[in-house]
Amino acid sequence: AVMLYPQSASGSSGRRDVKSLRNYVDGSDSDGESAAQRTETAAALRGIATSKIAVLFVFVPISWILHFISEVDPLWTFVANFFAIIPIAWLISETTEHLEKKLGPSLGVLLNSTFGNVVEIILSVQGIRAGLVKIVQSSLLGAILMNLLFVLGCCFFVTGVRTKSIEFNTHNAGYNLSLLAVAAMALIVPTGLAVFDEHSTEQERLNLSRGVSILLGSMYVQWLVFNLSTHSVLFAQKPPVLHVLDKHGAHPHGEHHGQHAELDSSTAESSDDDDEPVMSMPVACLILLAATVLVAYHCDFLVDSIIPVTKQVGMKEAFVSTVLLPMVGNFSEEIAAVTIAWKGKIDLAM
Repeated sequence: AVMLYPQSASGSSGRRDVKSLRNYVDGSDSDGESAAQRTETAAALRGIATSKIAVLFVFVPISWILHFISEVDPLWTFVANFFAIIPIAWLISETTEHLEKKLGPSLGVLLNSTFGNVVEIILSVQGIRAGLVKIVQSSLLGAILMNLLFVLGCCFFVTGVRTKSIEFNTHNAGYNLSLLAVAAMALIVPTGLAVFDEHSTEQERLNLSRGVSILLGSMYVQWLVFNLSTHSVLFAQKPPVLHVLDKHGAHPHGEHHGQHAELDSSTAESSDDDDEPVMSMPVACLILLAATVLVAYHCDFLVDSIIPVTKQVGMKEAFVSTVLLPMVGNFSEEIAAVTIAWKGKIDLAM
């Protein structure tokens, strides 16, 4: 059957009708796609708003109200901003995951490594501006130790709850743990010299610290090139091979059981990821920008209240800098790592 469309004098009406018919046949209706994208974005935003952790967003306006009150207990300011940073950091993590699905795994790794630590970076910058260098050093060291011990242990634990054993990429784990160990040594050595070395001058120790910071920055750039370009095949995400062992420690169905488990797990994970709605690129970028700016203000409020709170409550500055600040700074990273490990993606979690 041939469908004929009346053409006007200019011919534009007929061309529009033919284009609409072609889009309908090809299934590429732009209006339908934009409507579906808006629906999916609304569903993603609804899922974020209805999450349990979203309840903590109530501390955001409370923090601003306490900030503009002239005489307020610094303890209340510290507590309000502490709990206000947690949901904002989680929102940054969630938005980064949506952008990762849009940009792909290569740019997603760079995006996660950058914005996954944005709260910690802002806290460190605000602490240095306030002259709290020792607190910043302790918070960075505490964050590294927390990632090496607590977060990694939680990832192994939740993975072991679901499966008896799992294969993971040893290259990925080895390089990441080595970089964390080098970062810890880069903080320990200059600090040890500053405390115990009586022969070096302050300027020499400052030059050493600056040289170490330059080396750490260059190592990060080298790791990105190594991970994303030159040796990306070593870090390719493979479906996890899950092994269910019997009481004697053997595979009940032989060698092929691991292959079936691999297919089943990868299929289940991919279907779960596909079912989750993904927000559009402009909305995700706008939320990420707004959350980053907002968390910068709350980090500033939190840093300003550290010294008054420690003097008022009698709390050790070492506890605040080594435990509390790394906890709030890495909250989104910790939750994301444990969640990813629960899904069986232990390589990405590590």
